[in-house]
Amino acid sequence: MAYLYLDDSKHHRFGFSLAAFVICEADPSDCVGSVFRRLGFDPKEFEYKSSAKMAGDKRLRDLRNAMTYYIGRHCKIAVCVVDGDKRLGPAALRLLSSALSHPSLEGQDHDVFFDEGLFQSSRSAANLASSDAKLARCKFHFEQDSKKYLGIQLADLVAHTCSTMLLETLGHVTKKVVLDAPGDSVYDGLEVELGFEMWAGIRHAFLARNKQDMGDDFDPAMVDVFPWGLFIDESASEQVSAAAMQRFGENYLGCIH
Repeated sequence: MAYLYLDDSKHHRFGFSLAAFVICEADPSDCVGSVFRRLGFDPKEFEYKSSAKMAGDKRLRDLRNAMTYYIGRHCKIAVCVVDGDKRLGPAALRLLSSALSHPSLEGQDHDVFFDEGLFQSSRSAANLASSDAKLARCKFHFEQDSKKYLGIQLADLVAHTCSTMLLETLGHVTKKVVLDAPGDSVYDGLEVELGFEMWAGIRHAFLARNKQDMGDDFDPAMVDVFPWGLFIDESASEQVSAAAMQRFGENYLGCIH
């Protein structure tokens, strides 16, 4: 059994919205709540939002980094991309249907939590979900308050991170950052693209399988994320679809030193 949480990140100006599932083997509330408290945040009162300004707020940046660390080591993630945002909920259900064919999730019961505003109503969402037999073993919780579910706040972080990675692939983000990695003689003080830094923190979390085609260019360090961890809705433009497949369709798990 898994606990799946979904949130989204909208980028109308650039022609897409992205939703992300965070997939946990157990309810993450206790573990993530302890991270909040360790850094001085009360999880009952404070809600993590990726849209919050973090410049000059080291404590908030430390929380983001700790949440990213948790995701990278204890969760799996899957993303879907659409045009606008009207199809985010339906696309997320299609992503879920594909994700549940992954060996780690197939043939099990799951609890699935959606943030608010992804469907016209909880009833319409439930009706749509019930039309897909692959989702029959899921217990759905639609229109949930993200403040009450730390798993949705993890999904908020992943949706923002993956959206920034896609924006960079599309050429809309060119920011570079200087890595702060004390003790790492390769990366400490190195200037890298923002998207690389973000990808490095979550790259092991993408829901993926080993490649089956072992042709001349086979690289055992490359794994396939599509179709289990990526769904691209037909509403997405050719440019966005191609960029999403390039960015997320496969993933490198080898050494990056």
